[in-house]
Amino acid sequence: MKKKILFLLALAGMMSTSAMAQKKCNNCDGSGLEYRSCAFCGGEGIRECDFCLGKKMVRCNDCGGTGKVFCVHCNGRGGVNTKNGWRDCNWCDGQGTPACERCKETGQIVCWKCSGVGHYECNQCHGDKVLQWQCHICGGTGLSKDQDEEITSTFKDDKGYSGTVKVQIDPNDSEQEKMRKIAKARLAHRAQQMRAKGITVK
Repeated sequence: MKKKILFLLALAGMMSTSAMAQKKCNNCDGSGLEYRSCAFCGGEGIRECDFCLGKKMVRCNDCGGTGKVFCVHCNGRGGVNTKNGWRDCNWCDGQGTPACERCKETGQIVCWKCSGVGHYECNQCHGDKVLQWQCHICGGTGLSKDQDEEITSTFKDDKGYSGTVKVQIDPNDSEQEKMRKIAKARLAHRAQQMRAKGITVK
């Protein structure tokens, strides 16, 4: 681990760059944030009600959508036989299956989730139609560079191989990615020197 740290420090010390001056990111105007159309509502600010599927009405639970209810007092018969003959049920007026009072015999009621509108405000963008994200150009820093950097690295190892390599670095590359690219370029340069000496490199 200690050798790796020393290697990275030495590598950093041997690098020179033609870094371009940073400027305010044009994409986010320096805020580090950008706005994108809300993917959850398609930029509409509202979402179709997932209970009534936009139909505004749902099946009445009281009658099961039939528009009629079953009278439990007369067991749906409309009345009872007595010693004085047939007597209509006082609860359903002899109907047995009277009209559902809740849905007025339609079998449907106003959707309780959207209150009959058929949609509701998007719970992701809260009706704003857009969402705020980290700027993909500057990575949230608010700064960007005009073009790639060209990093020059000079090296010399304990086997006697040395040289200078130039690596193109993307402005948004992390420090770890920069180090990786430089190390890869140095290894490739060293392999080229070894082949020139007739050494097989796998």
